[in-house]
Amino acid sequence: MRKLLDIVTIVAGAGFLGLAFLTAYEVLSRKLFNHSLAGVDEIGGYIYAIGAAVGFTAAYVANAHIRINLIVARFPALVRLVLNVLSHAILLAFALLLTWRGGAQWLRSYELGAVSPTPLGTKLVYPQGIWLVALACFTLVIAARLVRALAKIPGEGGIAAAARDLDIDDVSAETQAELTSLKRRQSPEGL
Repeated sequence: MRKLLDIVTIVAGAGFLGLAFLTAYEVLSRKLFNHSLAGVDEIGGYIYAIGAAVGFTAAYVANAHIRINLIVARFPALVRLVLNVLSHAILLAFALLLTWRGGAQWLRSYELGAVSPTPLGTKLVYPQGIWLVALACFTLVIAARLVRALAKIPGEGGIAAAARDLDIDDVSAETQAELTSLKRRQSPEGL
């Protein structure tokens, strides 16, 4: 699962990089040759929408969504668990809303046979479908993590284990992970 997410994230990043080159070419082409590639803005919209949805999932899996941990880390496991479940449930509700509305938009485009009103004439079900799948993956990843953490509660040390599952890394753990990554990148095998 993690490897697949890494691959999809790299592909999304490559899409952004490609868009940057395409935009630079478009600007130079317009300035120097008075010629436009027609559709760069449309392609950019698709890349941004899909890339954002992929980024939501990548950030969530990396535990990189912003949450304040200064005070929460000092609370007992039960309080941390309740606050973390609440924050994950709110994020899940937001992801469900995005996926639901994205699904409604995709269905509408499908029913109407919608085509973009641009020179590219893209059938909208294709980029919207990819976007919808990325949003659905984000929603499923949140739900799976929440269910997995809550399933630990009945076991031995369950509340503490569930709280740890939903906690964000403390600063020392983040620092250690960055130092390990730096050492790996600086080693001869990492280059």
